[in-house]
Amino acid sequence: MNAQKTGSLIAAIRKEQNRTQQDLANELGVSSAAVSKWERGIGFPDVSLIEPLVASLGITIAELFKGERTENSVDNEYESLLSNVVKVSANEITRKKKITNWMIAITVAVLYLMISVISHKWEITWVVWIVYCFYRIFTEYIYKKY
Repeated sequence: MNAQKTGSLIAAIRKEQNRTQQDLANELGVSSAAVSKWERGIGFPDVSLIEPLVASLGITIAELFKGERTENSVDNEYESLLSNVVKVSANEITRKKKITNWMIAITVAVLYLMISVISHKWEITWVVWIVYCFYRIFTEYIYKKY
């Protein structure tokens, strides 16, 4: 994948469609600065935006990754494989973010609990935070179960 070629392709198709960077950004739920970075080859869209982006531009994932339009149609099996890879990657990123958020929340709750026990002071905000963390853990567990 070449970010420069991909960015040029995104810009060319967007301009062919007579759309502004802001139009594309609004459709994808990102900032126009993000679209500008993609088009200049400074960055690449987040994996969770790949499918909405190709749908918006009317190209295939393979074309986006290559950075050029292909005259022969891409094999449906190949495109399906790329789509599955993108979905798995996006799900994995989401899962890792969730785990990180939970680790932070539990660490803060344990620290608050330790401070409360050591200082013999039970601030209401600390108690609310601890209860909230355990509530989230419990509801997550129930949602996973069903």
